[in-house]
Amino acid sequence: MSTRTYRDAVDQLNSLQSNAAALEAVRASGGRLSEFAIPEMVEYLGRIGYSPHDLNALNVIHITGTKGKGSTSAFTDSILRQALSGKKIGLYTSPHLVAVRERIRINGAPISEELFARYFYEVWDRLAANDVVRTLFKVCVQPGDREF
Repeated sequence: MSTRTYRDAVDQLNSLQSNAAALEAVRASGGRLSEFAIPEMVEYLGRIGYSPHDLNALNVIHITGTKGKGSTSAFTDSILRQALSGKKIGLYTSPHLVAVRERIRINGAPISEELFARYFYEVWDRLAANDVVRTLFKVCVQPGDREF
């Protein structure tokens, strides 16, 4: 049995289907798989104990596009932290550059290795109990939901 450390969590993440492989599967399906993306994510959230209503309680800025998302997210995070001093400001970005926990930041700092491991294994265990196919994206984004 694993010791369930941050290093163990990273090793398990590295064993998962990459986002590139998941995107290739969507392309190969002619786009049919992406039709199920939102209902599938709602189902996964339910399996880890959340509903869409829970997420609606969050104040979210979702930044999309092909260029500049990282910079725009960093600027937005900085502005919100300055304007809302004392409030908890969360930032989730993808992909990570060096360490996976840098994807989830609270008030400008990556979450600790201990918190990442704890949230990772909460999500990992609940999805495993339901025979859910786990991909890197699905397992990474949901610990962020836990922290926010």
